[in-house]
Amino acid sequence: MEAGAENQTSSTFVPVEQPRLQRNALTLFETISATLANLAPAEGIFLSIGLAVSFMGARAPWVFLIAMIAVFTLANTMSEFNRVHPSAGSFVSYIGNGLRPYSPRLAVFISTTCFVLLTISYPITIAAVVVFLGSWVNSLWPALNWMLVSIIAVAISTPLLLRGVVISTIWAFILFIIEAIGLILLSLVILFIAGNHISAPFTNLGGTPGFGGLALAFPIAISGFVGWENSGALAEETKNPRRQIAITVFTSILIVGCIYLLSSYAAVVGFAGLPVKDTMGQLASDPAPYLTLAQHYIPWFAVVVGIVGITSSVGCYIAAANSQTRITFNSAREGLLPTWFARVTKGAHPIPYAAILLYTTLTLILIILPGIWLTPVNVFSYEATIGTVPVVLVYMLANIALPLYFWREQRDQFNWFKHALVPLIGIAALILPIYGFFAPNQAAPYNSFGWIFLALIIISIAWAAYILVARPEATSKIGSIVADE
Repeated sequence: MEAGAENQTSSTFVPVEQPRLQRNALTLFETISATLANLAPAEGIFLSIGLAVSFMGARAPWVFLIAMIAVFTLANTMSEFNRVHPSAGSFVSYIGNGLRPYSPRLAVFISTTCFVLLTISYPITIAAVVVFLGSWVNSLWPALNWMLVSIIAVAISTPLLLRGVVISTIWAFILFIIEAIGLILLSLVILFIAGNHISAPFTNLGGTPGFGGLALAFPIAISGFVGWENSGALAEETKNPRRQIAITVFTSILIVGCIYLLSSYAAVVGFAGLPVKDTMGQLASDPAPYLTLAQHYIPWFAVVVGIVGITSSVGCYIAAANSQTRITFNSAREGLLPTWFARVTKGAHPIPYAAILLYTTLTLILIILPGIWLTPVNVFSYEATIGTVPVVLVYMLANIALPLYFWREQRDQFNWFKHALVPLIGIAALILPIYGFFAPNQAAPYNSFGWIFLALIIISIAWAAYILVARPEATSKIGSIVADE
């Protein structure tokens, strides 16, 4: 392993001494580990299976299969950008590089808007994860206050993040292994015991008939894959990022997609075997369906399910924080934030401590403030929804930037399938989650979430306008630092 070297650049646009992260710190195994932990399939399926079944009934498992295929189209965008221009800035840099050949000022404006959206939205989604942890622990041990549990989890995780990307990634992977093994074992046992109902997911039991059910369930399933892009922001600390990032994103999506398909299939089969009248209605309304399944089929395993919910949330927080703080660090380094947020620790293993402290502070605020007025269930439900859609919008803009970049900058490598058709499919797949924010006749408070989304965009645009006026040099900096150069 090479120690983090200071990378000198001869570019006239970038200062000679830019803060850099530790080079060659992460192997392929470790980048896959970080991404799997960030995807947190146990928490994802715990939160999404009820809603998916309420819309699609017993056919719910298939929406996770469709979502996995759709997310593969997004992974194509990240892998192609990383192949030619890996960056710790991830989507912010991709979008900037795609637009800069056409208009440097537009590139800075759109990239900065996306960066601010991510800076706000990522802590919102991850705060939802930590609130779920507090709520989950409180449901298992009612004497423990959910907010206190959430705050303690963040406080304990922060020193681990400040120790460096390698050790925190190892811990995140250990926690992922616990959740994955527990969820897979439970699913397989249910399928064996309730084998008489193995064909339930092929029936039209419950849900909304026709395409309507799929349209409603698809955004829920897509949200379960948020975090697949984890490794993109780790490019600067990854060995051979041009190759490893592509392998990481496709492998991680496939593994977690299969876990979603297996566990959702088992949930439908398991509830179909329960002695109740409306089995799918029962599954849709159950606040802890996998705990119910464990208590019915293998009661002693309920304790394991409780542990799985805890490890999934903690592992997700650690892995997500590692990735998302790198985007903040890189954006500050390229002039989109005050340079203080690009500060790193001294020594052989530079750690973006300022970005970590900012991220931790925002997460705590988003746990405490809404928690004063709302129940934990409402906090994580609302924050998960509000935080996901702006991220989806950034995904969409990256898909637009991909063909623009390769057409102008890498014409000899332009491929109509990878750089035009696949991104177009990805854009089409992402329209539904965004439309869902503005769909008519939604119950309160979901009918106001579209306005919150617009408010976040306005705030992001305002900061982008400020950057254009106050820091014109950002037009030459955005996307200029290549991870492995």
